[in-house]
Amino acid sequence: MFIKKHWRLFAIITILLIGIIAGSAWGFNRYYASLLTPVDKGSHRTITVTVPPGASVRDISHILEKKGLVRKAWAFEFYARWNHLNTYRSGTYVFNRTMSVGMLINDLKKGAHHELILVVDVRQGMWVSEIAQQMAEVSKLDEKDILQKLSNHAYIKAHYMKKYPFLTNEIFTRGIKYPLEGYLAPGIYRFKADKKNPLTIDRMVDQMLDQTKETIANDSSEIDASSLGSVHKILTLASLIEQEAPDSRNRQKIAGVFFNRLKLNMRLQTDPSVAYGLQRRIRDYTQKDLRTDTPYNTYTRSGLTVGPIGAPAQNAIQAVLNPVKSNNLFFYARPNGKVYYSKTYTDHQKIVAKYRHEWAEK
Repeated sequence: MFIKKHWRLFAIITILLIGIIAGSAWGFNRYYASLLTPVDKGSHRTITVTVPPGASVRDISHILEKKGLVRKAWAFEFYARWNHLNTYRSGTYVFNRTMSVGMLINDLKKGAHHELILVVDVRQGMWVSEIAQQMAEVSKLDEKDILQKLSNHAYIKAHYMKKYPFLTNEIFTRGIKYPLEGYLAPGIYRFKADKKNPLTIDRMVDQMLDQTKETIANDSSEIDASSLGSVHKILTLASLIEQEAPDSRNRQKIAGVFFNRLKLNMRLQTDPSVAYGLQRRIRDYTQKDLRTDTPYNTYTRSGLTVGPIGAPAQNAIQAVLNPVKSNNLFFYARPNGKVYYSKTYTDHQKIVAKYRHEWAEK
């Protein structure tokens, strides 16, 4: 009887252990399988990976993990060794995070390097100086040389004005820092890397100007009807609005405020114009900043700035072409995106006094 009881206990413990082991194995198998899936199925951003000659499976696994292409280096290495996939071709590859471990290994085995795609991401409101920095990083061209060409009137006339009729002599108005400021449309621009067709300044700028050309063509009737009278002035006002409002509706309201002030010959007094004139991104403006006169300072000068102060998005341009009519002469934007409108300076000052500290704390 004693032996029989112990045998039953032993059997129960054995079954439990087998269950635990089986459960653990099943759980680990699911976890391991998840490590072989794409890191991000929604991200098609290209990632360049260089596999040096003689790199081991372990070396490659850590390179891929560092680039964010695999979840765990050990999972990649284990999969490769388990499937006897231990030989790869060196070179530069272009991958993305939608690729599974199996897909990565397949390309590495074949030496499928693909075409190297270089990307310039011009974000809304970016300055030419900031765009040039990104162009230099992508193309390996000299940033100073890019900026020199983009401020050279003769170069711009010879390379761009004949191809793009919307570039008029207004872009050479005295005081303008970069003639193409505001004309390099926001967007993600992709270029193939090719020794026979190197990535030049003109290739990059042409794509951006092509996008502006398309926008202007789509809005041609509204542009012709605008009281501002020229593409240059429309882009200038759009660039001011771009920096002031987060959404289309508020951009249209702010456009209405600016038109009201222009009609009354009131200074626009928009802070981003001060920052651009100083070529310094500013969070909390001082009185010294506001009083420092530049051709772009709308506190010290009346009317529009001498030219655009950044790359306006299409909805900022649309706001200029379709402003919301009102009697408001003032507005104040909080860091959270909320915008307040006022008809009188007294009401405006109350709002400023209440919320100005938020920008200093941001």
